[in-house]
Amino acid sequence: MKKIPFQSAKFVASAFDIKSFPKMVTLGGNPMPEIALVGRSNVGKSSLINHLLKNSTLAKTSSTPGKTRSINFFSIDDLLGLIDLPGYGYAKVAKEIREEWSGMIDHYLENRATLRIVLLLIDSRRELTQEDLTLIQWAAFHQKPILLVLTKADKLKENEKKKNAAATIQTIKNLHPSILVDFLHYSIKDARCRMELIDHINALLKDYGTH
Repeated sequence: MKKIPFQSAKFVASAFDIKSFPKMVTLGGNPMPEIALVGRSNVGKSSLINHLLKNSTLAKTSSTPGKTRSINFFSIDDLLGLIDLPGYGYAKVAKEIREEWSGMIDHYLENRATLRIVLLLIDSRRELTQEDLTLIQWAAFHQKPILLVLTKADKLKENEKKKNAAATIQTIKNLHPSILVDFLHYSIKDARCRMELIDHINALLKDYGTH
């Protein structure tokens, strides 16, 4: 697969249930490989999407964690799908809604044949949660490449970033010694982070053998 330049992006659909998941295809009519963004509510997913896609209005940001209830589908360069999954772990969301989200997320991750990479967003200042660890175990079991994106990196000093990242990787190693997890720090205030993430995504797509 040729390198994705991340020059253009468009919103495709919001799915509130499994039946409304859209089929993502390239201009040539081929199934579009997809990358999925997952993470806890308030981790900065929408801000990262807008920064990555250089469009401040594509993903709606909210000051209320847990507000987004849909799976949102975006097309990048008509070559790659970017899928924004609802944030998890927000306690104030009603239990039945959390269960509904969980069911949609599980179905997407388990059954979406075109899923190639999971981007797990983690607040660089926080420890991994049980939900994060469960997602990492799932990716390892299904042999899906997973990239940890440590968000809000501008809020930490360099030594703090290194210390927290090392602790995060060690937690994962303690859980699953054989897993290989790549990571990078991300700040929407630093354009270099965008290019680094694009390079990582393209490298993972190439290693995955996407056609």
